[in-house]
Amino acid sequence: MSWFTPWPQLSRVLILLACLTLILFGLHLSSHLINQVLLAMLLSIMLDPLVSWFEHKRIPRILSSLLIISVLLLIIVVTIIKLTVLTPDLILLSRQTPLLLTARLQEVTQALDHIGIALAPDEMLAFVDAGAIVRWATAFLTQIPGVLSWWVMVFLMLLFMLYELPLLKNALHKRAQGDSPAIYLALQEGIQSVIVYARVKTLTGIFGGLIVWGGAQLLGLKFAFFWGVLMFVFNYVPVLGSFMAAIPPVVQSYLAFDLEIALVIAGFFVVLNLTLSSVLEPLMVGKRLDMSLTSQLLAFLFWQAVLGITGAILAIPLTYLIKKVLLASFRQQQDSALSNSGQ
Repeated sequence: MSWFTPWPQLSRVLILLACLTLILFGLHLSSHLINQVLLAMLLSIMLDPLVSWFEHKRIPRILSSLLIISVLLLIIVVTIIKLTVLTPDLILLSRQTPLLLTARLQEVTQALDHIGIALAPDEMLAFVDAGAIVRWATAFLTQIPGVLSWWVMVFLMLLFMLYELPLLKNALHKRAQGDSPAIYLALQEGIQSVIVYARVKTLTGIFGGLIVWGGAQLLGLKFAFFWGVLMFVFNYVPVLGSFMAAIPPVVQSYLAFDLEIALVIAGFFVVLNLTLSSVLEPLMVGKRLDMSLTSQLLAFLFWQAVLGITGAILAIPLTYLIKKVLLASFRQQQDSALSNSGQ
């Protein structure tokens, strides 16, 4: 990089920004493949201790990997089948939504009249796209074969990654004892922190999903299983995930019951989100991921724009790993500069 150093600082910044833009644009264009690779890598890192435990029990690594992957694939297939069964009811609900909303909006229009805002229910319904659920359900049904093939490819990569992960760990261990130990040590520490974070998120997501599923069943809401799955998936989204998962069941409870029950359910989701994100997760994760809520939100927006929904789910692990490696690289450059100046 000696040819680059004499350039004016503004020119260097502009060239670096242009290169970064090209890299991010390339990542966005190839996100379909990159998402599969990133998800397979995260799953392999998370599942490696379990595979190693089976290996210590003298079960070949390839067989234990196949067993775990088969169980995960079975869970995904069963979940997709159950969601497919709910699709006709979702379509029926979307067709009934305008009539249900008209009855509910009468109360809202009367309240608005008292403050001088005159709106008819039909005018307010113009802002509601009742056919969105039908379009979503139709797209979901047509994309089921693609979703299954996508996950099969992820698990195929996962199989090879789980089998070859010991080689990668040995290579990292040797590199950590080589010429640039700080970067590889930071990468190892970052991977361990990400493993803890992903496990905690998975456990709290399962816990939250079961609570939402059971609560919706007790209230008599339809699609209780779907709301539980939604809670589990959106729990991986930082900061806003649980609140995003709360919107559909709150709207459904408002249509099926009344405003008071909808507000109670909204309050329940707020308490659940605070319990998971502010009590359980800090107790289980500790201060491993030293990232503020603003940093997490910005990471979510950035990676979601680059990689889509998979980027939103993997936003915190990706940002944390990059942060650890960049800080280690910066410290190593500073140390080498100090040692050269001292000489």
